[in-house]
Amino acid sequence: MRKWLNWSVFYELTEIYTAPLNIMWFVLGVAIAQYHLGVVNWLNVGLCLVAVFIFDLAVNVSDNYYDYLHAHDRAGYAQKTNPIGRLQLPVKGVGQLALLLYAISLIPGIILVLRTGWLVLLLGLIGYIIGIFYTAGPHPINATPWCETVVALSIAFLIQLTCVVVSTYGVQPLTWSTVGVTFLLCLPLTLIFFTIQLANNTADRDEDILNHRYTLAYYLGKGGSVKLIQAFLIIGSLWPLVNWWLQLAPAITSLAVLLLPIMWLGMRPFFKVQDKRKTFMATIKSASLFFILYPVLFVVGTWL
Repeated sequence: MRKWLNWSVFYELTEIYTAPLNIMWFVLGVAIAQYHLGVVNWLNVGLCLVAVFIFDLAVNVSDNYYDYLHAHDRAGYAQKTNPIGRLQLPVKGVGQLALLLYAISLIPGIILVLRTGWLVLLLGLIGYIIGIFYTAGPHPINATPWCETVVALSIAFLIQLTCVVVSTYGVQPLTWSTVGVTFLLCLPLTLIFFTIQLANNTADRDEDILNHRYTLAYYLGKGGSVKLIQAFLIIGSLWPLVNWWLQLAPAITSLAVLLLPIMWLGMRPFFKVQDKRKTFMATIKSASLFFILYPVLFVVGTWL
């Protein structure tokens, strides 16, 4: 592994540049626990953050590994797009790296479960199953029309819910009311994260078809996908007003709606041309503004 694994390869395989967003999910989770339940266990949150951070790296490596193995377009996608073929990496070595990262992520995860209990174990198992079988197995999730929804719920809701659970363990029991409130508070992030996943699959639609991956973008077509992206972008951006009206979130979180015209302007090139290299990154940058500002506003409102 030492011969081929350097920082640049690790950086690309793990997509570690996206990892800082994991912090924002935890920022919101901690803020929800503090605002609604008045308690945060920082040690548990720290263990959970480390486990999720490493697990995310493992999932990204695993995705590249299984996408390479499952690729039907060997001359195109496998050799020119997937980093294993493009960088001429050893397939077995990449698989071993994924397993190593999965194993490392289990260490803080096991400690966290020992400190909490079966519910955190269950939430963790759900996360691991989704993460592993997103690309693994004979029928991977990323080859189905449910992949956008599963990923959005896993990242923009399940992580925050787990954060709330570990923050309040032993002090406040988890209730269905807390689950519902957490879902509504995470809904803006979930909907906008869904748009990013759908945009990604829309840009990759032709490539996915060649590799027998039939995502929602395949069924909706590019035009239909863009319309759904636009609809969810609007609903997600305006939803903080609903949470404020329901008295679930501090009033200051409603300021996040001001990002809608900015994000719309940033995504307009993608609305016209769905190209992975030319226009897709603009959607990532635009959505990231919301992913950062909304949790920050919630924290500020909690302090106030």
